[in-house]
Amino acid sequence: MRTTPCLKFKLLAFLISTQVLPALAQVAPAPEPTPTQTPAEAAKALEQVTIFGNAVGIRQTRANVKITAADLEYYPPGVSADKVLERVTGIQLGSSNAFGGDGFESTINMRGFAKDSIGFSIDGVPNGRTTLGGGSVPTRYFDSSNLAGVDVSQSAGVIGSPSHQSLVGHVNYLTQDPEKRFGARAEAAGGSSRYGRLYGRVDSGEIAPGLSGYLSVSKQQWRVSYVDDPAGENSRDHVDVKLMSKFDNGAVLKLRSGWNDRKEESGTNIVTLTQFNKNPKADGYTDTWTGTPGTDRNYRGLKGNPRQDHLTYLDGSMPLGSNLKLTGKVYYHTQEGIGKETGLGSGGFPGLDGQASSIYFRANEYGMIRRGALADLAGKHSDLIDWRVGAWYETYDRSQVRNWYPVLSEAVGPAYSGTPATTSENKHWKNTIGMLYAANRSSFMDGRLKFDYGVTYMANKVDYRAPIQDSRTNKFNFVNEADVNSGFLPKVGAVYSLAENTELFGGYAKNAASVTDATLEGGAAATLAAASKVRDMDTANAFDVGLRHKGDNYAVGAQAFLIDSKETVAADIVGTLQSQNVSQGRRIHGLEMTYSGRIGDWKLFGAYTIQKHKYVLSNTDAAGYPEKGFIRNGADLVGIASQNLFLEATWRPTENLKLAMNGRYIGSRAGYYANPRIAGSGTDERLPAYALFGLNGSYSFKNGSIGVNVENIGDKKYISGIAPELMTSPSTVGRYFIGAPRTIVLWAKVEM
Repeated sequence: MRTTPCLKFKLLAFLISTQVLPALAQVAPAPEPTPTQTPAEAAKALEQVTIFGNAVGIRQTRANVKITAADLEYYPPGVSADKVLERVTGIQLGSSNAFGGDGFESTINMRGFAKDSIGFSIDGVPNGRTTLGGGSVPTRYFDSSNLAGVDVSQSAGVIGSPSHQSLVGHVNYLTQDPEKRFGARAEAAGGSSRYGRLYGRVDSGEIAPGLSGYLSVSKQQWRVSYVDDPAGENSRDHVDVKLMSKFDNGAVLKLRSGWNDRKEESGTNIVTLTQFNKNPKADGYTDTWTGTPGTDRNYRGLKGNPRQDHLTYLDGSMPLGSNLKLTGKVYYHTQEGIGKETGLGSGGFPGLDGQASSIYFRANEYGMIRRGALADLAGKHSDLIDWRVGAWYETYDRSQVRNWYPVLSEAVGPAYSGTPATTSENKHWKNTIGMLYAANRSSFMDGRLKFDYGVTYMANKVDYRAPIQDSRTNKFNFVNEADVNSGFLPKVGAVYSLAENTELFGGYAKNAASVTDATLEGGAAATLAAASKVRDMDTANAFDVGLRHKGDNYAVGAQAFLIDSKETVAADIVGTLQSQNVSQGRRIHGLEMTYSGRIGDWKLFGAYTIQKHKYVLSNTDAAGYPEKGFIRNGADLVGIASQNLFLEATWRPTENLKLAMNGRYIGSRAGYYANPRIAGSGTDERLPAYALFGLNGSYSFKNGSIGVNVENIGDKKYISGIAPELMTSPSTVGRYFIGAPRTIVLWAKVEM
């Protein structure tokens, strides 16, 4: 009998409920430490059990994974903090850089949603939106060598987690606190694609009663990796400062500031599937300056997305008696950057010279200032009343000005004039968002049953003003605005201990996201009366149910999920730089399984996700097409694999030597949907599945360690991700990112 994927999922869920749950419920609890254990051995055993439990979210009322410092040891210095998310079920990563990146070419998907629907924060401070075109990428605001861990919720996050865009889940990056003693650290790394990194950090120790801090500085460089001899070079200069003061009354105050300067002169391009199949080591950019405008307009050194980012925040907590605690945060965030492209003088924009023999440098000049504050008051009075109330308020101003500069000295290389020849876009957004929340935890049956429940309310106002929205199509003085709220959003989670180390959990959350800048632009018009206003926030209903078990040397978890969403997305209009708003829904359901354990000298880890997903559209024709857009009703979500797997095996033959092997599998994904209503729109495309394998090893000595990391050992040629515009509605040709080839990095760390 042939079974459909949906039936397979139901059969698997049935087997878990009827066979796995009863079996796990009878597993003996972890034994107590033997009397012969030394204190150090007992502490190490406890640490191992804690790490295993973090991998599956033990004692959490919702789907949750905590990536710890031990997990971070598997990655080389300078790795993007996003790379470590490959260990989390429900998450799929793609990048043209083998160790992740903080640029345009990196993609993150969680349970069927792209990264602009995932909430991100750093130490609980909201990151802002991650959308293309001036968005904020969270890994730019801290050095990964100062990362303490990552807290991931694949459903709703903690009630009150602040975010513009958390439809599906939340990722909170946790930075290290200063060390209690004076010390210094240094790192050096080098490898493929001219990768190089230097990092240094000094911890002050206690410089006054309760006061300590650290300063770190790093420099990193690399080139695009999948091209044999690419032009240009990318670099990242970063500075982190953190101060912490502890007071006698239990209050704690932390000040942290991160500054990041990313220069990009070796840009990554996007390709069609036909181009990739013809040559997976070429992306349409050229890497030699020829002096011929038609060729040099594609010169790699003219491309890229350089940015300067700065985030500073003050984080404080204070006890207000034995049962009350007040915490608060204030933050200030700025960004300046350029989206670099080129065009010929005959590009059709007023102000260009109309000549196909001249090159113009197009600079999308981005700017943003974001300010916000959070406050949370919590109290515990009994097992039934353990409450929190809080508020978040933020305002940000963002601009995008598209200037065109003549490219001079074409015979010897590119140089730009200081005065733009024309400005084809001049856009401005003013966005305010506020959130109120109330939550409580109630415990029953001597703590065996716990409920987390509460509500959030979010309000959002956005004003869009564009003196020039698009000079080529004569869209001047375009405006739009939105003033929406989420209503009261319920969130509830529960965890029940079936046995001492076996627990059942489940939860429901209705999530909402603020209005995107692109959506306001897509509905803009010459008057507010003619503008297409956004009336509702994007929302999603998320359900979880699962089982976890923690043994002496392992932990295992399985969880099923279901998500339904209703969204307004800004979809590309074919042949223009403009977009239109499309109503869109999606449904995703799946099963996630995680194992983390130790067998002798081996530590084993695995994370597997299987999911079904589709677009749910209304007012469609007989073929399933809506009035606007290209996606068909019932079609698979673009860029989302139905299966993904991460496996890792670690061997420690001695206390100082660690060797690890890992494998990552991403299943087939929908890449592009043709539209029969448009002539020449081609045929549907589907991206093939791929598997990547890696090795890493390290040796520790008294004051440091040395190591090597190898990614994509087999030098697999693959497509790593989907260009952002395809996540909503594809243009006439699918566009994709090329994945990173075999990459080797050697590194060393020293502590004093």
